[in-house]
Amino acid sequence: MDFTNPTAIQNIIIYLTCGLVNTIVLMYSSGKFFLALQQLGYNGKAYMKWTWSWKNPYIPRLTLLVLLGVMFSCVLNITFSPLIPEEYSGFAGFFAYLVFVFTFINTESHTNAKLPLKMTRRLVRLTVTTCLIFYAATVAIMYGADAFAKSIEDQSVFSLRYSIVCITPILAPLFIYVAHLMNSPFEIINKRRYIRRTKAQLASSSVIKIGITGSYGKTSVKNILTTILSQRYRVLSTPQSYNTPMGISLSVKKLDSTHDVFIAEMGARRKGDISDLASIVKPQYAVLTGVNTQHLSTFLTEENIKQTKFELFESLGEDGKGFFSADNVGSIELYEKFKGKKFKSGLNGEGNLVTVTDEKFENGQVTFNLVIKGEKPVRCQTNLLGKHNLSNICLASSVAYEMGLTPSEISSGINRLVAINHRLELIPNNKNIIIIDDSYNSNEDGVNAALEVLSTFDGRKIVMTPGLVELGARENIANFEFGKKLAKYADIVFVIGKHNAEMLISGLLEGGFKKENIVFAKNGQKGNNKLNGILSAGDVVLFENDLPDTYD
Repeated sequence: MDFTNPTAIQNIIIYLTCGLVNTIVLMYSSGKFFLALQQLGYNGKAYMKWTWSWKNPYIPRLTLLVLLGVMFSCVLNITFSPLIPEEYSGFAGFFAYLVFVFTFINTESHTNAKLPLKMTRRLVRLTVTTCLIFYAATVAIMYGADAFAKSIEDQSVFSLRYSIVCITPILAPLFIYVAHLMNSPFEIINKRRYIRRTKAQLASSSVIKIGITGSYGKTSVKNILTTILSQRYRVLSTPQSYNTPMGISLSVKKLDSTHDVFIAEMGARRKGDISDLASIVKPQYAVLTGVNTQHLSTFLTEENIKQTKFELFESLGEDGKGFFSADNVGSIELYEKFKGKKFKSGLNGEGNLVTVTDEKFENGQVTFNLVIKGEKPVRCQTNLLGKHNLSNICLASSVAYEMGLTPSEISSGINRLVAINHRLELIPNNKNIIIIDDSYNSNEDGVNAALEVLSTFDGRKIVMTPGLVELGARENIANFEFGKKLAKYADIVFVIGKHNAEMLISGLLEGGFKKENIVFAKNGQKGNNKLNGILSAGDVVLFENDLPDTYD
């Protein structure tokens, strides 16, 4: 290219400007793919498998976007090319492409995820690398299209040359993967550095270390235990759902000499994940909330899930203690398997260290007797909804008791408990409607607990749900069974999204639910709009999908 030629300089400016604009729109349209990569623990193989899975709803949408963009770009370029100077021909279609992309971005912005994208330093680095790839790819495509069109010397081809830019949205997921691969060597080194520092900091600290794992309820038990232990100790626990090596490492940065206890939530998607986390923390206390089929799509078998959860107990030293829920079959199985010092607690079975009696559910509050083996029962009160939370309280209380807290201190902690965001949280409003925000849960035990809570309220019961996900081969039958259960508890059901709609609706009808009381919505926003049209005072609404801002 002759850089002394004014036309060449003008073309460079056009390439760079269009590259910048396209990079911006590609970044905004790729949010779901960045989120998927982050939630998959930056596992590139898993990300590519998810991206090109037939169950991925975003690829068909992007494909449609590309087809429409190319088609309308060609039509507009052919239509307007005789009316504009030759050097600007091809840009009429580029504007049509931008309109389609922004329409796509606006549509996808209403489909929120269970967990939001976390702007970590790693994501910032990935974003910068991806932007450079988007930019370079756009400029290269436009330069190549120009060169090819000029070599053909055909006016119709020349006017359509920039239409090829319309294919870049479908390439964006691949570009993100390439950026991930480019950053991986640095990220591996950086991760090892963080982990070494975390191990050294925890090894040199005198804090009591507790690890909590399970297919569900980890965050709830962690928060309950943190509140109870805070009656005597100064506690640091991993925030929100930080349950990965880097999440624990970031949490430990806040650890100082004033802390007495460190609680680490430990999540897993594959065998060995819990073992890796336990090697970092080296806990003296291990807690299992329960085992179910959550993440079966990555674990492949239920036995793999059990073995992975048991890795936490295998990491305990001779003086370590294991705590198991008595209200889950998988937990009891692992309790029997564990040969160290162990305790089980909960609402069911015999021989529990902690249980409850005389529970009363009334007006969004629960009162009960906390019974600790060998101690006088204490009366407690909490606004945590559902029997499953009583089970969680028993499990957390057993750990606290073994750490030296008295029944009175434990009771004081229980009375101070508050609901966790999006986990059976009662949302106050001025519409005289009972709103239960359970939008975080998407596993079988979680929805069963939510339906049990729903049954304790009077009024017309409305449930909004996208169904259960990440259950692998069990997903269809699980959603069918979920639909059958919903039929017994709900008066109106909003089915959100196409992914599980067929099985949910089939289950509802099989359970005797009236077809006219089933409302289908393509996404949560459309469902919320339809809900607003039928709500009346006294209704009880259970949100298993994202809670709309208008009810906050």
